[in-house]
Amino acid sequence: MLCSLTTQVLAQDVPLVADVDRQPLEAATLRLEQALQLAGSPLSAEESAQLQELFTQTNDPQVVQGIQEVLDKHCLLVVNINPESRVKVGRGPVRPQLDQRGWTNFLVKVINEAGVTAPLVCSSQQAEPMLRRSSSAAKPEMKITPADAAGRWLDLASVTSQPLAKTLSGLPLEYRIIQLYSRDAGQREATLSMHVGQGTQDLGFRSDVPILFECRPAVDIPLVVHDQDGQPTTCSLLIKDSQKRVYPNPSRRLAPDFFFHEQIYRADGESISLAPGQY
Repeated sequence: MLCSLTTQVLAQDVPLVADVDRQPLEAATLRLEQALQLAGSPLSAEESAQLQELFTQTNDPQVVQGIQEVLDKHCLLVVNINPESRVKVGRGPVRPQLDQRGWTNFLVKVINEAGVTAPLVCSSQQAEPMLRRSSSAAKPEMKITPADAAGRWLDLASVTSQPLAKTLSGLPLEYRIIQLYSRDAGQREATLSMHVGQGTQDLGFRSDVPILFECRPAVDIPLVVHDQDGQPTTCSLLIKDSQKRVYPNPSRRLAPDFFFHEQIYRADGESISLAPGQY
């Protein structure tokens, strides 16, 4: 059933938007598919074939609905921007699963009733900084406690590089990509907040959505580090993925790893934990 732009966003209930022109939505979908490929999370071959089949059809409403049916299943969040530019957020149907020490890509469905063209900003208390710049005071005040650092297990980023744009297009419907990183393994809850500028959060606090994530444990990799004479030694390691992201994530590092160096240091017999992938 097709739903209007005024349809309320309910948890894991993704509304279908009918009031959107096919041509710009189709063009945006092609860019999104390319961006997912570049981000390391391509659509399946079956889903790509479904989209290509849709693009050959002449029934525009059917194509608009079909695009949403393919993409909605990958959405972690559904964002509704009402005509007053107030933002509210609901859960999408995708399983909230992350990899410890790794990045995971999710889609965000944006229903833009106001035609906003500002950046869509995602934030979370669990992704706040784990450190602050020194004040050089003789007795500095502890503003980030060990308990605070333990609770800041998440990092997040929005994909705004080509072929996507840094801002919303103003189209009544579009999809964005967010990337989430987990420092920890196990069940972790995070509250994600969305806005398109100061004062655009929903007055009923509906711009925040709590999500319980299942974070799969990283793989522990034992290291053998020998000098040229065969004696055990210590080395520096600079680990990057295909997106040139550094591991472990500097913004979520704990001692003994330094946040201000890209490299880490390990001795013979020690280990490094990484999410499954290619580095």
